[in-house]
Amino acid sequence: MGRHRATALILALLPLALLAGGCADLGESRTVQLAERPTWEANDAWTYRGHRATGAYTVTRKVLREGVFEGYDAYEVEAGDVRYWYTKRLGYVARLNGGQVVRRAVPPEDWQWPLQVGKQWSATVTWIDSGEQERRFALTSVWMVDAYEEVKTPAGTFKAFKVSRREIESGVRQEFWYSPAVKGWVKIRASGTADGDYEEELSAYSTR
Repeated sequence: MGRHRATALILALLPLALLAGGCADLGESRTVQLAERPTWEANDAWTYRGHRATGAYTVTRKVLREGVFEGYDAYEVEAGDVRYWYTKRLGYVARLNGGQVVRRAVPPEDWQWPLQVGKQWSATVTWIDSGEQERRFALTSVWMVDAYEEVKTPAGTFKAFKVSRREIESGVRQEFWYSPAVKGWVKIRASGTADGDYEEELSAYSTR
């Protein structure tokens, strides 16, 4: 290669080298963080330490099985004496006490996968409470993936997507920190719910 051609090549590559060096100095990453929909399996379990106005508590949520509930491919999840059904997209379908359905969501309020910071969606759901008198009420919720951040919990420190949910009519607010590493939530915070304000942090988990 002639001297003039070599010099021209060096000058052509120099701006690229400077640009790469500048990006490295800024510590910026071009990697886009995504969380794909998890697949739960029987015996996957998450234990949380929680607190609300009435005091501290511990709850373990355990996947019992996959099945079909009211036409939806779903997971049956045990939480103490209560059973829940969630769609494969982790949308709330129903809550059962003593084998009886006490609350349903029509349609289920699915999470929208994959998660990515800045993503947002909304859902209008009719909630049906069973009892001596059936109660129905429609609520519209707005969801937003706010951040991808490090969260410290009793079970360890995890990278998690912070997802916020707000009900327009009631003003209920919920925040979920979802970690792909545990296939579930490592932290949950809520305010204005019928059960009052509460916060839960992951203290142990077992997933496959």
